[in-house]
Amino acid sequence: MEIQIQDLITSIKNDGIDKAKKEAEEIINKADAEAQAIIKGANEEKDRILAAAKREIELEKKSAEEKLRQAARDASLSLKKSIEDELEKIMKESVDASLDSSALTSLIETVVSSSLVSDGSSIQISESDKEKVSLSFIKGLSEKLKKGLTLKTSSSTGSGFLVKASDGSGYFDFSAEEIAKMLYPFLSENLRKLL
Repeated sequence: MEIQIQDLITSIKNDGIDKAKKEAEEIINKADAEAQAIIKGANEEKDRILAAAKREIELEKKSAEEKLRQAARDASLSLKKSIEDELEKIMKESVDASLDSSALTSLIETVVSSSLVSDGSSIQISESDKEKVSLSFIKGLSEKLKKGLTLKTSSSTGSGFLVKASDGSGYFDFSAEEIAKMLYPFLSENLRKLL
């Protein structure tokens, strides 16, 4: 009987050990599966974060490139505008210098004898250009002056002159600035291509 009890104890002990081994194996397998799931989730999260970072970097790169292109365009337009402004200034100064007394007198005579000036119109010249217009020129205009043409000076008129219709319906600007603007399209082709 003692042997049977010993066999029974050994059998119970073996059954307990086997059961414990199975439970331990199940716990280890479950822990392994959970660890694999956690690692897989972490890898997926890492890939998602890396993909998002790459998209963000690409967007910032494209934005920086676009800002650089815009800055280059702005600089180019600014340079072009500066050159155009300088050319206009040079042209105005050249036209202004060209409008000496004989050129100004000749230009006014041509305009007055054309159909641009009707009876009752007025010609406005600057105070400084008043000195350039000779008395003989004014005497030559006596016929037109008798028909209502007036010759006035104005502090607001720059170099050159304005022809104003008597009814105020319009005017022609022959100032040095406007003449320079009219001449601008006739700059050499090479100069315009630079701009």
